[in-house]
Amino acid sequence: MTERIHDRLFAASGVASVALMLAGVVIGSTGGRQFVTVTSSPSDIAAAIAKPVGTAAWAGAYLEVLSFGCFLAFAMWACTMLGGGLLGQIARAAATSYVAVSLASLAVMDALAYRSGHGIGLQLGTALVTFNEALFVMTWFLSAFFLLAVGPLALQAGRRKLGWSAIAVAAIVLVLIPVSLDNLAQMANLLWLLWIVAASVALAGRAPARVGVVAPARS
Repeated sequence: MTERIHDRLFAASGVASVALMLAGVVIGSTGGRQFVTVTSSPSDIAAAIAKPVGTAAWAGAYLEVLSFGCFLAFAMWACTMLGGGLLGQIARAAATSYVAVSLASLAVMDALAYRSGHGIGLQLGTALVTFNEALFVMTWFLSAFFLLAVGPLALQAGRRKLGWSAIAVAAIVLVLIPVSLDNLAQMANLLWLLWIVAASVALAGRAPARVGVVAPARS
């Protein structure tokens, strides 16, 4: 019973990580947080850093930090549920790196938001935006690496839908990053979030039945 409760809590962490991240983005935007990228024009960046952000922007950033903690708990549990081993170690390393780089990206954007409206220059603002974009794109690669490790692990555990969907999402992300960085690749990242939710629900359910050969009883 206790183990079952733990499984549900970790599964809820996966769903919560996505919910908190999306809520953080929405709430942050209401506080004046700007989401400029490397393709933004100098005038757009200048407008983004011209005025200070509101309290809601910091509330949104706080929720995003919490979301990465929830994701890390989910990722460690998912690897254990699927059997661990070498693939599990690779997946755990990718998940840990994903969280670390994501938090670094969030810290850069928070630094930019903190200085916005307080005399930050366009050159420094553009540099911070570019640095953040580089970190953000790295998180896409790390999420794909996690999926490429978890996918085969799930297939070995008999969870075919979970495994093949992980591999498919990873392939889509890796293909679209060089094709369309600020458009299709951004949308592909939503598939990653959907996979987390689907995996949380699937792993919280009963394990798939394994079909095997029954050994003959010894006399």
